[in-house]
Amino acid sequence: MLPENVSGIGRKKEAFTSMWESILEALSKITLSKGARDDDAVDQLHHFGTVAVFAAFAMLIGMNQYVGDPIHCWVPAQFPDHHQDYAENLCWISQMYYVPMDEPIPWYQGDRMKEDISFYRWVVAVLAIQCLMFKFPNMLWKELRGYSGINVQKIVNMAEEVSTATPEDKDKQLEDVALFVHRWLQTYRVYKYNVVVRFKEKMSSVLCFVLGKRQGTYLTGLYLFVKLLYLINVFVQFVMLSAFLKFNYWTYGLEVLEHLGGKWMDIEHFPRVVMCDFDIRQQQNVQTHSMQCVLSINLFIEKIFAIAWFWLALLAVASIINFGKWCWDIFFSKRREHFIQKYLVILGDSDSRKERSLFKKFVHMYLRDDGVFLLRSVGNNSSEIIVMDLIKKLWDKFRKEHSNGGAAAVDGNGNAHGGRHRRNHLTGESTA
Repeated sequence: MLPENVSGIGRKKEAFTSMWESILEALSKITLSKGARDDDAVDQLHHFGTVAVFAAFAMLIGMNQYVGDPIHCWVPAQFPDHHQDYAENLCWISQMYYVPMDEPIPWYQGDRMKEDISFYRWVVAVLAIQCLMFKFPNMLWKELRGYSGINVQKIVNMAEEVSTATPEDKDKQLEDVALFVHRWLQTYRVYKYNVVVRFKEKMSSVLCFVLGKRQGTYLTGLYLFVKLLYLINVFVQFVMLSAFLKFNYWTYGLEVLEHLGGKWMDIEHFPRVVMCDFDIRQQQNVQTHSMQCVLSINLFIEKIFAIAWFWLALLAVASIINFGKWCWDIFFSKRREHFIQKYLVILGDSDSRKERSLFKKFVHMYLRDDGVFLLRSVGNNSSEIIVMDLIKKLWDKFRKEHSNGGAAAVDGNGNAHGGRHRRNHLTGESTA
């Protein structure tokens, strides 16, 4: 019959293995993107992929702490088994410090705690905070995007449904999408042009999503702001982990590469063999004991933060490139024109070249930044054909209303005009 402590260790290992297999099975069912989304792949890497990875790290460390055997100490020979368990549990919740084997242990307690390595107890909490920090920009985007006057996610979903519709229903559904977008573009624009409106237009070029709702820059500015938060958050992670782990985390990945190139050595940032001091009260006598302990959990923590460094570095590079690309596409008007014109050229619409000034008004005064952004979002989640047909329908609506001199015609300043009174497409209210 096996001793009680051996059978207990076996049960812990079985429980640990079972829980880890359940986590792997759950993670295997997760996909990076489910259904149509109104953000791109880099955004999903931040608020979905990174959150999933760091949450898995937190569960792994948590199980190792509460299910496995994270610490083993070299106790005095006179300690019976239950005293050994007590000493190890006490060391686990107390401060421990690291002293290299070739150096003497400092005499004073304060000098010993200069090498305090008690951060391991807070790793799960820090990983949970990191998950929240990566999710926050996406939460902000979902909360504020609705103030643009259009449900971006709904439009993207409708466009996605068009691609799977039957040929009989496809044109009708696409016409519905175009009508929603057209009404939004016509409703949320400036109808009265004065000094205040001019000031808002100037400010909207700087504070895009704060003052740009009717200037056509709200969605674009908000999306760029969210992307900037993603980028800043990555660099904040390095600063936060450097302060938490008490070493320069910026270069930790390079140290790992150096060790991988040769013999893997125990990195002192995550020592496995540490010292623990604790007091035992026996009536009026207080005895101090110093024990050497094996902190096996640091073996996992070291690998996890090494993987996290390379993940964050890759995420930083991808975010910089992605943010630069979106700035290039948004702030350079030629990029917007090229994005729209390439579809009209494919459709063989010769008028798009003959009426160059009308086409510029279509892009800059009718669609504006937010309209082009919405079309890009549709294109990121559906086929090129859907985007091409949607642009064609919007172009036909704009050209028809402009040629007829209708109430929704747009002038060179982006104002809707053409009559003393106009009726709001969505509310039915008359606007002077």
